[in-house]
Amino acid sequence: MKKSIVPYHLSSVILSLLLMGCGMQRVSTDSSMLDTMIFDRISRTTPVIVRLTKTETDEENPVWSPDGTRLAFESRRDGNKEIYAMDADGSHTRNLTQNPASDDDPIWSPDSQQLLFVSDRDGNKEIYVMNSDGSNQRSLSRNNAANDLWPIWSYDGFRVMFISDRSGSWDLYSMTPDGSDQRRLTTATAVEDNQKWSPDMKQVAFVSNQTGNNEIYIMDGTGSVPRALTKNSAEDTCPNWSPDGKHLAFVSNRTGNWELYVMDADGSHQRLLTRTPEEEDSPRWSPDGKMIAFVSKGSAGAYISVVDLAGRIQKTMTDTVSDKEVPSWSPDGTRISFIASDAGGPWQIFMMHLWGTEQAKRAGQF
Repeated sequence: MKKSIVPYHLSSVILSLLLMGCGMQRVSTDSSMLDTMIFDRISRTTPVIVRLTKTETDEENPVWSPDGTRLAFESRRDGNKEIYAMDADGSHTRNLTQNPASDDDPIWSPDSQQLLFVSDRDGNKEIYVMNSDGSNQRSLSRNNAANDLWPIWSYDGFRVMFISDRSGSWDLYSMTPDGSDQRRLTTATAVEDNQKWSPDMKQVAFVSNQTGNNEIYIMDGTGSVPRALTKNSAEDTCPNWSPDGKHLAFVSNRTGNWELYVMDADGSHQRLLTRTPEEEDSPRWSPDGKMIAFVSKGSAGAYISVVDLAGRIQKTMTDTVSDKEVPSWSPDGTRISFIASDAGGPWQIFMMHLWGTEQAKRAGQF
């Protein structure tokens, strides 16, 4: 799963967005750079991993509802890609979209009452919204001739940001949740993607190739002149805000290998957190802001690890003999959902219990 900027032809755009793993985390507490309790917690935990789906088709892109009760995801179990939802324990699975078109990229509203998604049911990729039970499905991007992709909610639920090629290049846009007040936020002749609202919604971090390689930029939420946070000849991508908005995690190949980095929100104090022969990807902050989960990709497979913010302790949380992707913390910070594929089989959804009551049950391993 290459970490590359979105290309101009749509098929590669969609594949890149689905597999990149650079997702959003809706969390809002303080972080600590030096915490002996977190050091001890990481070193002592033995994850319990439970399989949530058991199908012969790919189950992908699980995303938590902000209230922590459900997971939305993508599946082809009914013949074409649809949006499904299930309880966090894997029960009560339901097809929400039930449409012959391809529906993907579900994103929960902050109040867990609605889901954004992308569909080609009108002939090209458009952004839709529906109630959390699948009712009242409607287009937000208003059936324009362009392709609109990768929507994300603002933390207060008042704005939706997305990327579109309606200007001739892939730019960032925003609109209200009813599809009105659509605004173009970036204007460079380049490709912008990987957009993330800051927790206070005053700024947006994103990736652009306007200088010829991928760099991380920042601007205010109304589309001010972007400012580069990373400035080097390497590829920098997958920015992800810390819960307190003071830091950004990202990945870069500036050492010759894809590694995990963190920097202050103004781009200063860029520091390396991992030093492994594997390629690192998909950084995700824990809800308390004290740990980062990420994917390491080696010759035998991909696995999920956790590191503290000082880079002092890194622990592998899954086995290394199959592929793992898309880690996502539960809102309470006790679990991580992810997808896994063993021996080339279909992708399935798993739940990693890090600490809590499930630890004592030892429900299973993967």
